Parts: sequence; C-alpha cells; structure tokens
Amino acid sequence: MSFLSTAVQNVLEQGSFCAVATTGPTGPHCTPLVFAYSGGRLWFTTSRRSVKTRAWKADPSAAGLVRHGDLAVAFTGTAKLYDALDRNTWGDAVAGATSIARATAAFSRKNARFFAGYAIDAKQVPFAWAPPGRVFVGIEPARTALVDAEGVQEGKSRWAGTSTSHGTFRRSAKGDNPLAVLPREVRQLLGADGEGALTLTGDRGPVVVPARWRADEHALYAALPAEILALAVAGPDAPAALTADEASSWRARDMVGAMLQGTASIYLLDALGSGAKTARELATEIDPDAGALVRLAPTRAVWWRGWSSGSADVA
Repeated sequence: MSFLSTAVQNVLEQGSFCAVATTGPTGPHCTPLVFAYSGGRLWFTTSRRSVKTRAWKADPSAAGLVRHGDLAVAFTGTAKLYDALDRNTWGDAVAGATSIARATAAFSRKNARFFAGYAIDAKQVPFAWAPPGRVFVGIEPARTALVDAEGVQEGKSRWAGTSTSHGTFRRSAKGDNPLAVLPREVRQLLGADGEGALTLTGDRGPVVVPARWRADEHALYAALPAEILALAVAGPDAPAALTADEASSWRARDMVGAMLQGTASIYLLDALGSGAKTARELATEIDPDAGALVRLAPTRAVWWRGWSSGSADVA
C-alpha cells in the first residue's frame, strides 16, 4: 500500500460516499456506495448479483472517488471479495479475519444512519439490499491523488501521465437530448447540470475524477481542470461513464441518480485550433476553472431511484 498523507486519510475517513468504478461488458461502470476506511482499505457492500461483483470476479481492477468539503481523493487499486456463499473467498476471509472484523465494525458505525433507514423501510427492502444478499468488498489503494477545484494538490507524480486532445472542436447542433431516455422524475430531480463523477478508461484502466457537467438539447458535456483530467491518461477518445446523483444523508429509498456510458471525446482548451473560442466559452460556463472539455456520446443509460432501477440503450 502506498503511504497516504494525513490530508488524504481525512477525506477517506470523513467522506460519506464513494463513486466506485469497474469495467463491465458495456464499458466503465460507476455508481456511488456508502463505505468505511479501515486498515488502509476502503470497504463496501454490494449485491451478490451486481455488475460490480461479476466484473471483479473477472478483473479485480477498481477505481473510485471520495469527496469531502472542497477536496476529493481519486484512487485506483485492487478489489477483494468476501462472500459467505462463495467458497473461493473463504481462504482470504480466514486469513484476514481480524481486519475484516475491524472493518465490519467501522462500516457499521459510520453508516449506522443508513441501517436505521433500512429498519424503517424493512418491509420494502429488496433481498439484494439486505445483509444476506450482500458481498463485503475491500479495496486497497495503489495510487491516490488529492484534488480540489483548481487541480491536483498532492500525488501527481504517482500517476505521471497526460491526456491527448482532439485538435478542433465544433459544438453539437444535432441529436436528441442525451437525458431524454431517463424517466421523467429522475430527469427532474437531477436537473440539467451539476457535479458528477467522470470515469475514463485510459492506458492504465479506469480512473474516476470529479467534473461539472451540463446537458443541452443535443449533447452531454463535462468540464474540469486539465491537470485532473491528465490522471486518466486517456484520449482523444476513450470509453467513459458520467455519474450524477442526489444522495440522501440516511435513507436509501430517497436516493436518485443516473449513469451514462459511452465514448468521451477530449478537448484540451490550450491544444485546440479551430473552435477553441467556442470550446473555452462552453467549458468555463460549466466550470470557471476548466482547462478541458469532454463531450460524452452516450450509448447506454442506467438510473436508480430508491429501491428501483432500470437501464436502456441510447439511440
């Protein structure tokens, strides 16, 4: 495990949710999960039948993003599953019994308010959300980066890469609203812009970075500092997912969010020729500190509201 500074540990200990990414059959898959930080690992539970569980059995590579206040920590690492019904995980569970016990206690303490919410909604909680349907997961960060609105504040040398840009930009003037495929109530709750988690799959696998996003009538955009985008080592086009959500502080039934998967086209504002002025105006409208603009062409949408969820291909 890489040494984690006090600032990074504070974000991991105080953050409420982690946007956790895997690589699934339809590309990067990133959704928010409650978690706890214990023994140098981030710990989660997820459904035994979830996309993440299936993906990690094939490839344990993982990435994530934790926010707290004005800071965020992006990380990559390896996921290890602990499933009472899967004998292939029993050896690791026995070997790490003490660490798992401590992590379980830390997870229960930190997320006690959500367990209270489950108790109130007990009659409505699906089996996949109940403890017997969950798998315990530990991710040990191999790389971390501490970022804020201006860029990477710590850990840049551990990533050592750059993103590649298209040379020209033209604003989309055709196509449908990229959010039109979402249920109306989900669209209304999410709005047309906000903070999100942008997952890009580059030369070193998936990386999750914070970004501000906006959907107009023809396209979906994200804007962020170029230094943060460089962590992904991707471009000029890359498999991507943009995740936006409205979280509840204690009740899972009140959570709503969406993830749009597709291909991201990357535009570094200082690397553009034709269309540079248009791209800069659009990017800085979304994020005044932006040095990069990303246009996502969605091919699939996933959404959730409370216990229900759905997905659809995007034409």
